Formats: sequence, structure tokens, C-alpha cells
Amino acid sequence: MRNPRILILDRSTDLLDQVTDVAEDLRPRPDVITCHRVDQVGALLSDGEPFDVLLAGPSLGDQAGLARLQVIHDDLPAMSIVLAFSRRPEAHLRDLVRTGALDLLQLPVHDKQLAESIERAIEVAAALRAPVPVTLTAPAPGWPVLGAEPKALGQVFTVASATGGCGKTFMATNLAFFLAHHSGRRVCVVDLDLQFGEVSTALRLKPRYTIYDALQREDNDDADLAEHFEEYLVGHGTGVHVLAAPKDPSEADRVSPPDVTRVIDAARKHFDYVVVDTPSALTEIVLAAFESSARLFVMATLDLPSVRNLGVFLTTLEKLKVPTDNIRLVLNKAESDVGIEVGQVEKLFPQGFEAVLPYAKEVSRSINLGMPVMASSPGAEVSRNMVPTMASLLPADLRARIAMPAPISSSNFFKRLFHRPQPSIS
Repeated sequence: MRNPRILILDRSTDLLDQVTDVAEDLRPRPDVITCHRVDQVGALLSDGEPFDVLLAGPSLGDQAGLARLQVIHDDLPAMSIVLAFSRRPEAHLRDLVRTGALDLLQLPVHDKQLAESIERAIEVAAALRAPVPVTLTAPAPGWPVLGAEPKALGQVFTVASATGGCGKTFMATNLAFFLAHHSGRRVCVVDLDLQFGEVSTALRLKPRYTIYDALQREDNDDADLAEHFEEYLVGHGTGVHVLAAPKDPSEADRVSPPDVTRVIDAARKHFDYVVVDTPSALTEIVLAAFESSARLFVMATLDLPSVRNLGVFLTTLEKLKVPTDNIRLVLNKAESDVGIEVGQVEKLFPQGFEAVLPYAKEVSRSINLGMPVMASSPGAEVSRNMVPTMASLLPADLRARIAMPAPISSSNFFKRLFHRPQPSIS
């Protein structure tokens, strides 16, 4: 196992000296290399072993420097970039975001903060660059071995909610990353929020084609769609592929429920896992996705409209004879002093919540970076709380490879969050 490699790009040696001192206490100890000239960094990055972290110093704080970092990030998306500036760069926020920076340090910086930033950057780079290898000596029926032709259609997992803002896209993108990273298999996200899809935005992708384009082929029978399906996808640095929602909301009306079934079937022929993101509604489009799904995650947040709409959503599914044994509830953005106690919500839904996810600033930060939070902040509480739920979707031998976080019961979790008695839900 090689040591992590850090490249410092700055004219001064001050940052190099501090990083070198901090690196002495990190394990494994990273190799630290410096480059004083921006025009030489391209050759340095292309020769020899790849770098895990690029630490850009104050001399890259102008628009020209940020533009160069953007080019580097576009060429090497698996390398983490950390910005260390003496003062805030005189640039638009979008210019900072486009560099793909994982962290922004204000110099002078404390050694502890610098060490934490470097360690997190190394973790993210490792997650993006080296998915867990998988060798199945006795594969379960329907589970293809890496490198072999698929023996069965891929599994479909759908994320839904009755209310907007519950975190469907957040859940879908993190689920896709988790499955790709821990299985080493092929994963595709299908954005069925046809009017206002956000998967591409959340992952900072610029798709050339969308689901609408895929369905507009001249010779567009099922076999043709399946054959050319991958031509309409856009890839992400994590290895996940995305079939984007239409660019024009008016095109959504031209996608029918049978079209959704055809698209999902085509995706299953190419990918081991298909994650479907849906709009906040119970339309025929959404129901078409449910029919193909092995697991349905229904999101809610800790507010009265969301809780009530969740109840209506589940009741409607029962009336429509949609099987409920594969439905899992996820409570997102849990925080204290919001007027509702979780114990009351749990009484309304006796099936319980598969996962309870705290409100976390790491989530907003990951979206700005275009990276699932489980990749950008794997140690955050919100990331750790998703692991058991997502791991349950993997075969048993793959689950055994995953270090499970210590379980937190919902009662203990919310005792920590909620201290004062709350009014009952009426």
C-alpha cells in the first residue's frame, strides 16, 4: 500500500514547511511534494504516481489561478483540492466552487485544523479512486461476478416523498455512490423528476442528453433503446452514471408511464443497480417506477405537513394495492426545538423509520461540491447513519466487508436532540 501523496502549489515555502511538519504525525505518513510554478504543475501531475491531494496556496487566489485549478479538477476529478488563502479570493463564489475545492483554509491555520483537512481530503481521494474490489467465490443467484456478462437484470431502488424538500435527490445520489463504492458494480441514477430534476445539479454535471432525448430516437423500439441507452448518460467522478431529467419542463409531458418502464428496463440490462429519483407526487410516472423496484425509500422531515402527507402517501399506496413490504421510511433533517417530538411521529408509523438522519451542514457543503456527502464527509454523523440502511441492500458477503457504525436507537438519538417536552400533534 503506497503512502498518500500531497502536492503543494505555491510560490512561498511557508505552507510547505507547515504541511511537512503536520505530515510527520499522520499515519500513513504522506509524501509531500512542492511546485512553485503553475506552468510546471501539468507535467508534474501527469508524470509518475497520481497525487491524492493538491493544496493550493495564496498565490492561486486570483481569478487566473482559480481558472487553472478548475482545469486541473476537470482533468483529475479524483484528486482532492484544498485552498489555503491569506484573505478571501477576489472572485465570485461560483469560481471557487468550480475548482472542486474540498476545503477552504484561512491562513494562518492551526496545525490541528490543517491536519484534519488533509486527512479528510486523503479519505475522499481514496474513496473516489479505489472502489472496494469484489471477488465472489460462490455468487448468489442473479448476482453477476465482476468482469462477467450480467446474468440477470439489475436491481431497482426508488426514492420518493409526498412533500418537497425532504432530501430525495440527496438520498438517491448517496445511495448510488454507496452501492458503486462498496460493490464495485455498475450503478445508474435515473432522474424521473421530469419537470425539475436536480440530480445533475446536485452532482454538478452538464449532461448533453436527457431521458427525453433517449425516447426520441427514430428507431425507438425496446431493443434499440436498450442498445443505445448508455449513449445518453453522463458520468460522475465517483463512477456513477446518470440519465438526466429533461432540460425543458415542457418536455416532461411527453414522457409516459410506459416510457418510464422501458427506460428502467433498459437501464437494468446495463447496470447492476438502478437508483430512481422521483418527484414529490404520487403520479402514474412514479407508480410505474414503483412496479420495478425491489426497495422503495420514502422520505419525510420532522415538520407537520411532511408527517401528515407521509401518512396520506402510505394510505394511498395501500388503496392502490401497491405492495408495502418493500417500503422503508427515512426521517431526514432531524433537529431539536422544531415543535414535534419524534416519539409522537413513531407512534403514527408503527413500521418505524429505517434511518434517522440529522440536519448537517456537511450536506449543503457536499451539494456545493457536487459530491455525495458519503464521499466528501464519510465520517460525518449523517453519513454514518445511512450505512446500515444502504448496506442491507448488498449481498451478505459484501455486507461483511463494511465496518458498521455503532447502532444508535431512535430513542437515545432523540433524547440527545430533544430536551424539552413538545406539544402533541393534533
